[in-house]
Amino acid sequence: MSGQNQHHEIEKCTNQVKQAYQMIVQAKTNGDMDQLMQAQQQLLQAEEHLKATQERFGNEALNNPQFQQTEEQLHDARQEIELFRNNHR
Repeated sequence: MSGQNQHHEIEKCTNQVKQAYQMIVQAKTNGDMDQLMQAQQQLLQAEEHLKATQERFGNEALNNPQFQQTEEQLHDARQEIELFRNNHR
């Protein structure tokens, strides 16, 4: 059962990151800093959720390929936000 719970929690994190990434793309397209801030908030929530999942499931979560991929996507999304900000100063 814990395997299903872990998968479910990681899936929720993945979806949060995907939603934030879509918001970043829209913000970049529209030049909308407010939307970018919303995306950043979404990323913070995803990061907190990911940390909670890691604390709950330990190494089992860390070794999960989907968990690792979600961490990478989170990092990439943060970089996109920084690039956008640097280009709009």
